[in-house]
Amino acid sequence: MVAYQYKRVPFQSLIRTIGILALMALMLPGMAVSQTSFPQITHVFPAVLERGKTSEITLYCETSNPSNPIAVLFAGTGVKAEGIPEANKTNELKLKVTVDKTASPGMREFRLACASGASTVGQVLIADHPVVVEKTTPHADFATAQKIEINNIISGMINAKEQVDAYKFTAKAGQTVSFGVVSHRFFYKRHSQFLAIDPMISIHDSTGRELAANDDFHFADPCVSYRFSSPGEYMVVVRDVDYAASANMPYNLIVTGGPYVNWCYPLAHSPDGPFKVKVGGGNVPETPLTLEGIPNGSTPGTTLNALIKTENGLSNSFPVYLSGLKIIEESANNSEVPFPCTINGRILKPAETDIFPIKLKKGESIIVEVKARRLGSELDSFISIIDDKGKILGSNDDQSNATKDSYLSYTATSDGVFKIQVRDLLNRGGPGFNYLLNITHEEPDFIANCDDDKAGIAPGMAAAWYVRVKRTAGFTGAITFHPENLPTGITMVPLTLPESQNDGLLLFQCSKDAKPGASLVSIIAKATYKDKEGKEKEITKRVGPLTELKMPGGGRSTWPVETQIIAITPEKDIEAVKISPEKISLEPGKTIAIDVEITRSENYKGRVSLDVRHAHLGQIFGNPLPPGVTMLDAGAKTALSEKETKGKILLKVAPDAKPFPEVPICILANVSLNFTVKRGYASAPIMVTIPGK
Repeated sequence: MVAYQYKRVPFQSLIRTIGILALMALMLPGMAVSQTSFPQITHVFPAVLERGKTSEITLYCETSNPSNPIAVLFAGTGVKAEGIPEANKTNELKLKVTVDKTASPGMREFRLACASGASTVGQVLIADHPVVVEKTTPHADFATAQKIEINNIISGMINAKEQVDAYKFTAKAGQTVSFGVVSHRFFYKRHSQFLAIDPMISIHDSTGRELAANDDFHFADPCVSYRFSSPGEYMVVVRDVDYAASANMPYNLIVTGGPYVNWCYPLAHSPDGPFKVKVGGGNVPETPLTLEGIPNGSTPGTTLNALIKTENGLSNSFPVYLSGLKIIEESANNSEVPFPCTINGRILKPAETDIFPIKLKKGESIIVEVKARRLGSELDSFISIIDDKGKILGSNDDQSNATKDSYLSYTATSDGVFKIQVRDLLNRGGPGFNYLLNITHEEPDFIANCDDDKAGIAPGMAAAWYVRVKRTAGFTGAITFHPENLPTGITMVPLTLPESQNDGLLLFQCSKDAKPGASLVSIIAKATYKDKEGKEKEITKRVGPLTELKMPGGGRSTWPVETQIIAITPEKDIEAVKISPEKISLEPGKTIAIDVEITRSENYKGRVSLDVRHAHLGQIFGNPLPPGVTMLDAGAKTALSEKETKGKILLKVAPDAKPFPEVPICILANVSLNFTVKRGYASAPIMVTIPGK
């Protein structure tokens, strides 16, 4: 075993951290210690909740104070929580959480609203086994290993370099035990993208001899099942693969003698059932089993967490997809595939390629989409479409930087039979390389996302989110946006994006007499188009929320999440953002000035930057200005020093700017919380238009 260091930050790391903070202070001299930072959640500990129990966990924040809780809101149903205020706690908050026995298991998002604002996304695992918390004394070898029982979940932390956590248990002869870690899967949605751990596990006998080990199974999280030939005491060890550490990334170690599912097939099911699957893993039968935990009336096109039940109890949760299309099972003799459909497929052997012939007419457009990694499959899909001569007409690896699943659209240039090919990018294969393939007609459509996913608004103030749409299959229509479940006292300025606009502003205003409160909200986008027969059809979909990621080096990125929160919160650094004029007719070839005056709160004297866009380090995340309208730097005043309160925004209208209907913009008064993160205080809406001749 390596040298062990437990639960404290090394002195050298402390000095390095102080140096980084000092450097940031030099880089951002206007940053004031009294800034009001919304809760930037790093983690909770323990990071797992048992179904059917009431538990206490502690929420931890980075450079922010989660005290004075207003609400704790979980995605989905079956979970209720409240914050427990404590004196002299600056960056942590105890939560009392009750999980109903029927609550859906698996990873669950939550949000906190408190006096200082609405939080970034938090995550916790919901499971069925009793939870054991890692002990606070060293337990790095067999002699000092923490004793546990099989069928427990241990919540621990690797927060010091070269740390090794050992757990001792008793196994019977012939008993198969599964060991799985849920840790790195929390990382993708975590606000601060620093100091991740790459966990691995190993199984040892009483002499220290290694019996089995695993590094990466579920992405970077390990999993291994082992059959013990002899009775006795054994040890499971958790560590980082490089002996690194993270001060805020917990792990959940599942130790179970019951069923543990690593893969299931098929992945796609009809909402009406039957919900029969074959599964692989530890202590699972070879015969098909019925999925548990799928509610009646579940919506087609959704992903749900399911389980299986055997005589040894309930398994861990795993995702399945409910399809509203006709479901086809892949076979070795696939003939012409009727579509639209969902195909359940498997890449069982290395270098295997599945082929699905489809018949298309000239001008007919299709969309081909794989769901695999998003459903826990090992497959890194690659899809292509070829003609009858074997010529590749189109291909795709990853649909976006947020998934390894593939997506392809194609319009036939002639009548004929075409072949859709599915394979693993690295030509791997095996029983866990399962997928579903949706083949549909491409119709006018759009994808809409929203940045940000949180807003803490003081009474009388406003906050801005930015929507961005991607139009497909020639869709050019207007899109309207509608909020659902806003807190009492919050209203949204109406927004309709015209056909030439893909970015827009969602501006939320809080009434002066609003009381503290919070809710998880949704934004619904609606549009209409006419099909080939001239019939009007409606598109209605939820706008996908994006959470902000603070990247190493000061960069900003985003990641898809499930939840968005709006909260009415009293604390703020800016009391008012006054603008003039409030309505502007943008004349082509002209430059328009917008005067801005801010009022700082008494406790904030720092710098403020002004913008009409959602931007960071030159990258634009949202720009609601009409096409042909740009924001000028020369002659404007967008940086306000500690004593300044007045600024000026200049908008230049291109001479050839086309007429544009009225849309809202606003002025953001940005307060820097650190080198990457800003908090924007929005003005009242400014209605802008480019009039026709």
